[in-house]
Amino acid sequence: MRIEIEMKDETYEKIKNVIDWINLDNSFRGKSDTPEAKIEDFIKGAAISKLLDVETMSPLLNSSAVDSLEIKNRFKEIAKEKKIKQVDICKKTGLKKANLSLIFNNEKTLRADTFFAIWLTLGCPPIHECLYIKKAD
Repeated sequence: MRIEIEMKDETYEKIKNVIDWINLDNSFRGKSDTPEAKIEDFIKGAAISKLLDVETMSPLLNSSAVDSLEIKNRFKEIAKEKKIKQVDICKKTGLKKANLSLIFNNEKTLRADTFFAIWLTLGCPPIHECLYIKKAD
C-alpha cells in the first residue's frame, strides 16, 4: 500500500540529515554490502517502532484488571548490553547508587523525571524495550 504524508520542511531536513549521516557512516565503515538508507526506510521504521510501543502498552489500555498489572523496567539489562556501568549512570543522572540499584531491580517505582534521565543516559532505547507489564502477585 502506498501512503502520502505531509511534513514540515524542518522535519524533512532533520530526517534527511539522519539518513545522510547513516549512509556516510556506513561508507566510512566499509559497509558496501549495506543498501543505502532512504527517507522512506526511516519513516517505516519509526511507524513500526511506534506500533511496538503501543502493543507493549495495550494490556494497560484494554484491561479491566488494571490494578493487577505492574509496569516494570529493563534498564539493568539494557545498561549491561550497552556496557554502561551503574556508577556512570549515577554520575550523569545524579542518582544515588542505592536508589539506582532499587530501580534496576524493580524494587522502587520510577518517577517520570527519573525514568527519562536514565532513558537518556542509556541512549534513548525504544520504549517497548525499556518497559514490560507484569501481573501483580
